[in-house]
Amino acid sequence: MLIKALCDYADKRAAASDGSAVPEGWCRQVCHYRIMLTPEGDIASIVPHTKPETKKDKKGNPVTVDVPMQAILPKRTQKTAIDSNTIEHRPLYIFGLEFDNGVFSVTDKARKSHAAFRKHELKFFEGLDSEMCAAYRKFIEKWVPENETENPEIIALGKKCTGSYFCFGLTGGKYYLEEDEQFTQKYGQSLSRSEDAVQNTEELPVCSILGERAPIARIHDKIKFPGGNSTGAVLVGVKETAFESYGKTQSYNSGVSEPAMKKYTSTLNMLLADKNHRVLIDDMVVVFFAMKENDENECEWFSSFYSDTNGTENTEAALSEMMKNETSGTVGDTSFGDKIDRDVTFYVAGMTPNSSRICQKFIYRDKFGRITENLVRHQDDMRVNEDSGKEIRFSWIKRELISPKSSNERVSPPLMTNLMLAAMSGGNYPEALLETAVRRVKTDSDDDKNHFIKLNDTRAGIIKACINRRQRIRGEKEEITMSLNKENKDPAYLCGRLFAVYEMLQRDSAEGELNRTIKDTYFSSACARPATVLPVLVKLGQNHLRKLSSLPANGKRRSAVTYQILLNDIMDGFGSCFPQTLTLEEQGKFVIGYYQQNKDFFTSDKNN
Repeated sequence: MLIKALCDYADKRAAASDGSAVPEGWCRQVCHYRIMLTPEGDIASIVPHTKPETKKDKKGNPVTVDVPMQAILPKRTQKTAIDSNTIEHRPLYIFGLEFDNGVFSVTDKARKSHAAFRKHELKFFEGLDSEMCAAYRKFIEKWVPENETENPEIIALGKKCTGSYFCFGLTGGKYYLEEDEQFTQKYGQSLSRSEDAVQNTEELPVCSILGERAPIARIHDKIKFPGGNSTGAVLVGVKETAFESYGKTQSYNSGVSEPAMKKYTSTLNMLLADKNHRVLIDDMVVVFFAMKENDENECEWFSSFYSDTNGTENTEAALSEMMKNETSGTVGDTSFGDKIDRDVTFYVAGMTPNSSRICQKFIYRDKFGRITENLVRHQDDMRVNEDSGKEIRFSWIKRELISPKSSNERVSPPLMTNLMLAAMSGGNYPEALLETAVRRVKTDSDDDKNHFIKLNDTRAGIIKACINRRQRIRGEKEEITMSLNKENKDPAYLCGRLFAVYEMLQRDSAEGELNRTIKDTYFSSACARPATVLPVLVKLGQNHLRKLSSLPANGKRRSAVTYQILLNDIMDGFGSCFPQTLTLEEQGKFVIGYYQQNKDFFTSDKNN
């Protein structure tokens, strides 16, 4: 589905009149620096090629440019393969120098790479006499790596030279090599000759993507995937003979034609290079796009739920408005809605790098309006503060599912995958989400610097959302409200409330600061086996009540009578005895009962 969607999206973009489409045979490449040449082929300067700084982007990110498709050689390896592209952008090939221990030198690989670049480019640019092409050709002819190890422009770049990509321009105006008329004309002719040569061969098979007769791609172009190999990774590839079938080798098994391959790889590269079309969550890359010519507004709105950074003022205003008016749940009800097409088909795909390959974790397709409504419902399920209009981002959820004291622990990709799918589709959250959140609350501990490690709004929201959504889908009444519900007589919920009351009673009866509370000692056990722990707390509570009664009146603490009334009210809901054990869902209710009762204490203090 993903390859077909990418090809269809490329066709939609091709119809756009704003120049956003990538022509066939070309790809979008990040360019960090532009090498400005004199007409004689000398380097006049090497200037940063970045976008102007904005309020949202203070650094000025590198600009992407359209360059000829990167060449791929058969049986190439990452360490030994030497190839060259038309209009090379890699510094090792252009300069023939490697940076190591603070100096530039000519290594064997650098020498071979530059020689391949020189041979390829001089052959292609032979006969092109425009001012830009002539300067480029003269630069190649004059550049000798052994003589340029002390070049001031290269030395000024230093280590940045190694990880950057370069493009060429001519001094005295905006003359860029990739835009030169003579070059683009010759490159287009070379693409046409290649297609004609293939078309004149034997009868062609039918492409499984386009449904047309076309040559099948033997090797698929590399995708420049965040977190993957620096040389790129493939989405489709068959390397071992064990995966071949029907006598077909390599990617002939896929049935994807050469035109479809070029189309989907260039489109995916373009999406991955555009921060408005992808976000990173751990090592998972989430790519999204709407099936229309210009999907900037839809993607900007959607990315606000996933990224750590805030969106534009329009996006933030729309999100806040939707959070306060969840009953409608429609984008059209916001000031941002008139710029969004709710009926357009929207695609979301999650992928992770795996050595030199890309692993697709999920793909989801639906009308953009339905996805937004489900995301708003997801936000309402996660919300535990009625006054808050801020959304809970997926990156925040991910952060609360791991121990803050662990440097290596990560959320499993299947859990994050199923969480995102549940949020977009309105289905049940994965069982592992509730289990992980409850385990973190039971095992983590607060410290002196942070009293919201064990339980905070996000963790409570995760548990509330899992329980309420499960009950809603089962057709049952949702029990967990946003604030304390004194009418909720669920035994697990009452156990959590009771625990919070005894903890606060212990604090108020203490004459000084406590080193440990019953939360530090008994919380995990009480959450799983209330009948074993709560009777102990009842006994301790009587001692705390007697001690509190003997203390002088103080406006900072509640009276023993207030506590006794509250305890009697909660105890009346239990019946004969405390529950022996609690299931996972009941443990979640215990946590919410504790959280809401504790929050009610501090809310009451603030109001008083």
